[in-house]
Amino acid sequence: MFIHGGITLADNNSRDDLFGNLSGLGLDGFGSVSIYSSQEEKVEKQQKKETQANPRDFVYDRKTVCPVCSKNIAVKAVKTSGMRIISRDTDFMTYYQEPNPMFYDAWVCTQCGYAALSNKFGSISDKQVKLIKDNISAKWKFNKIYPDLYDADTAIEMHQLALLNTVIKAGRDSEKAMTCLKLAWLYRLKKDAENENKFIFQALQGFTKAFEKEPLPIAGMDGSSLQYLIGELYRRLGDNSNALLWFSRVISDRNTKPKIKDMARDQKDIILARKNQ
Repeated sequence: MFIHGGITLADNNSRDDLFGNLSGLGLDGFGSVSIYSSQEEKVEKQQKKETQANPRDFVYDRKTVCPVCSKNIAVKAVKTSGMRIISRDTDFMTYYQEPNPMFYDAWVCTQCGYAALSNKFGSISDKQVKLIKDNISAKWKFNKIYPDLYDADTAIEMHQLALLNTVIKAGRDSEKAMTCLKLAWLYRLKKDAENENKFIFQALQGFTKAFEKEPLPIAGMDGSSLQYLIGELYRRLGDNSNALLWFSRVISDRNTKPKIKDMARDQKDIILARKNQ
């Protein structure tokens, strides 16, 4: 015990008795609880804990069956609890703290070479299976081991495999376009502008074709969102005339969601402002 301002204070060990009388109610084990710990300290501790979390804790092997060769396989996936968003680009690319879920969005069967985006992996017809077997599996030679945690280069290889498979199986233009867009995003992470623009161009071609002939929603987007994305891809490639055309369609559509309409206005304003400089 010690004296402070004429008042006798107990030492730290006596704090164990603060809630001792509640043990009869089943509420024991609270002796170490600090009654003056601020909410800010709790939040700070939680944030520090999340920052120090090992990315390996959020990546796991997901068991599935390859729809082409019927083998039991394991693909890497990221737990929902491990998806921590940092920011988003104007073409819907999302930045994450590690692990980056985008690295794991293309699934590959190393047994036969079949690959697709995770949400399309099981969507394949008998006719498409035959096309994959005849044109991919018959030539497939896999003599490597993918790492436990993927990087951009590994993800690019897997997405390229997914794109090739989608072309071989004559998949929808929207599936090809989304795979190309994800490849553009991966190259953006590597600051490889040349390859980024190459795949943006391919994504633009696919989304434009899909908008003309595929039913909505397309790649998870409603009509206005897709039109905005087409405009934004045109803008990123420097084709401001077509970009303005598509943004104007979005802005004039009464069914456009307010957020998408605001994004279209912002991008249109950027083009016009640079035009007037």
